[in-house]
Amino acid sequence: MTITADAPQPATALPRPGRAERLLLPATFITSLGNGIQLVASAVLVFTTGHSALAVGWLFIAVSVPPALLSLWFGTVADRFDRRTLCLFADLASAAAALVLPIWMLAGGEPGLAAYGTAFALALLAALFMPAGNALIKERVHPARVARFSAHYEMALQLGTLLAASIGGFLIHFVGTTPLFVFNGATFLASAAAMWALRRAPRETETAEPLDEPNEVDGAPLLRLGFLYALCQVMTMVSNTTLIVLVYEGFGRGAGVYGLVDALAGVGFCIAAALYPKVSGRFGELRTAVVGGVGCALFSFVFPIHLAALLICIPPAAFLIGSSRVGLRSLLLAAVPERRAGRLFGAINAAGLGLAAGMTVLIAYIADTTHIRYGFYVLGAACAVATAVVAATLRRRSGQVGHEQLR
Repeated sequence: MTITADAPQPATALPRPGRAERLLLPATFITSLGNGIQLVASAVLVFTTGHSALAVGWLFIAVSVPPALLSLWFGTVADRFDRRTLCLFADLASAAAALVLPIWMLAGGEPGLAAYGTAFALALLAALFMPAGNALIKERVHPARVARFSAHYEMALQLGTLLAASIGGFLIHFVGTTPLFVFNGATFLASAAAMWALRRAPRETETAEPLDEPNEVDGAPLLRLGFLYALCQVMTMVSNTTLIVLVYEGFGRGAGVYGLVDALAGVGFCIAAALYPKVSGRFGELRTAVVGGVGCALFSFVFPIHLAALLICIPPAAFLIGSSRVGLRSLLLAAVPERRAGRLFGAINAAGLGLAAGMTVLIAYIADTTHIRYGFYVLGAACAVATAVVAATLRRRSGQVGHEQLR
């Protein structure tokens, strides 16, 4: 017998989207767009000045360290203070930090160290925004709309990131990196405006939360669901780094081709978000998430074969990982109590970024000493095996739950 989370859900009429939902989605897209442009431009900048995969890897470390160390604590902060205010502060401070790098470059400063420093500061503020923003979803979005909103949220998040990479790749070719850093600051101001418009107080719950709140969803422990979500984060973030090296060194192409690759990935993510309600309704959220995670990891063995293989396989790989992220986010949002949502997503973010940082250093070392394709092999094998092992434990757990229900 399968667990309830893995069973098709009946179609029911959903309530209309609320004010918070209409504002959180554009704010997510705008912030993701700005962060993506910042990261792509910084990665190209340090790679063209450092001429090694490890130089890009160190940029990723600078982005990963603050969230990995502080996300759990920031999650606790998000559960104690007003989450909208925290998001607004993070956006305004990020806008100020984003403008430091272009000002420094226009003044004739050495861009490498400034790129690392700006990335570190923005990552520190993102570590605050991430748990507060996810907890704000739990707080403001109607429970019946969580799965649908999760799909739209993932579309906005990934479309912003990947569209930024596509736009960034082309614009770097024509205008350079400095204008993109200025644009990033403007996106944070736009996101802050959306957060400011989110004036309404959190909706009152009709009943108080019980003292003994469940920490599992239909037999699937939050710890293991959170680990699967962290693995999705590892695959997404490490791939963003290694794809730059694969395109530039492995295939000998430039920013334009890298932009095309990310544009195709964006198509895959958007299709995943659009089709997720039908796919999960047919196969179940948990099964969709697990198959998507394993399938995307296996595509890592195909990407380095040839540029044509990369262009053909990027959309289905993005579809799979997008479906996995949406499913796991929906399960986590449905299961976690509101007052613990910040800590949960803070812990997941810390775990995902910590694992991604270690994997990036390992893959960068392998790429610099051998070839980038072996880095993709290691990434795919590690993520596929880890996802399959955790999924197997969830399957055993579902079997135990089924036996209990039959008694």
